[in-house]
Amino acid sequence: MKTFFKLYLPFFILFFMVTSCDKEELNIEESNIENTKKLQNKVAETGIVEIVHNYDYYGEKFKILYVLDTKESQIVKVDGDVQMAERIFGKEDAPQGLFFEDHKEGETAINVKVFKTNEEVDRYVEKIAGDFPKETSEQQVVKEACVDGSVNGSGTFYFYYHINYVTEMTGIRRTNKYFYKDWDLGSYNDHMSSLRVTKPWGRRAYIRLYQHNCYNGRTLNFYSPYNQTVAGAKDLRNYTLSGWWFWRKSWNDKTSSYKVWSW
Repeated sequence: MKTFFKLYLPFFILFFMVTSCDKEELNIEESNIENTKKLQNKVAETGIVEIVHNYDYYGEKFKILYVLDTKESQIVKVDGDVQMAERIFGKEDAPQGLFFEDHKEGETAINVKVFKTNEEVDRYVEKIAGDFPKETSEQQVVKEACVDGSVNGSGTFYFYYHINYVTEMTGIRRTNKYFYKDWDLGSYNDHMSSLRVTKPWGRRAYIRLYQHNCYNGRTLNFYSPYNQTVAGAKDLRNYTLSGWWFWRKSWNDKTSSYKVWSW
């Protein structure tokens, strides 16, 4: 009997360790699911959600916590490196371009690169994408003019009146596009609350929303890498504007023109 236990003891130990690890992983997964449910219940009951923006302004990094009242669509509290944010965003020549890096749909912890100009945003996208498509020479001629532009491709872009992709603005849906720019949204002006892009695997997408028509004002920029086939921003209230009012104004109902790419 002693010989039997000596021979099989290592196997019993190994079996115990494996089953213990499985139980631990299961407990972790169950814990994460439970935490998610608790958070969803809290938001449903109170309407309050906490959003963290991790800003990077040419190497100056700072963090802001926004407490959003989703029922009233208002930021009720801001905390963190507020003085630094006010110094950067509160000046007259505040940065124009906010690029939401490593953006994942529905996340409440968001990395934001801050740029003085939209041209710098384009150069950054070109750097990370490798082959960001330049506008054609014909488009460059009318780049600043108040005109639309279109090149057929493989990306389809959807825009919505409400958060969570509810009530599509069908009049400005763009289907099978490589590039599209829309200088004026007409009756859709200042009504956008969410947006989505679909594209084949292996394709990239880049979306820029403008605060004003004719491609003017501050911008909100999203990049979707080649390994995503669907990407979007399900709630534009989670994204704040640059400017002295940065902590009070979000991008909800603020879009007046846009440019989109899929390549």
